[in-house]
Amino acid sequence: MKQRGFTLIEIIVAIGIFTAVITMALATFLNISNIQRKAGALRAINDNLNFALEVMSRDIRTGKSYCPPSLCSASSFAFTNSQAKLIVYQFNGTDYSIERSENGEPFLRLTSPEIKIDNLVFIVPSSLQPRVTIILNGSSVDLKAGEVKLNIQTTISQRKLGQ
Repeated sequence: MKQRGFTLIEIIVAIGIFTAVITMALATFLNISNIQRKAGALRAINDNLNFALEVMSRDIRTGKSYCPPSLCSASSFAFTNSQAKLIVYQFNGTDYSIERSENGEPFLRLTSPEIKIDNLVFIVPSSLQPRVTIILNGSSVDLKAGEVKLNIQTTISQRKLGQ
């Protein structure tokens, strides 16, 4: 009479194969989860920095009297906007943000607290066509996703020559 069933060695091999497959699936799942967190952090920093650059670009493009000597440095930029208000953009090294002030009022933060601005530089060359080059380096402070950095540079020229 023949007995039916599995031998001990067959069961051990089956459990070993099952364990290896589950381990690979779990590692893949954890890797995908980590990639998704990094993609979310990159999207957040990209959206935030693009918003800040868009706000600055819109104001600067229609402004005039770029960079009065007493109000400008490498990390701050001042000009008169289209409504004849003095606008100042600056890098705040204390809370690592970009700030905006209108007519000498207190500075308001443009970037969210989840984003750390590492560097903000305004370059204003002297030329016939007024223009500003903005170099912006930021990173995400999401500890779960790890550090995600983004560097953006843009040049904005004044719309109307001779203002």
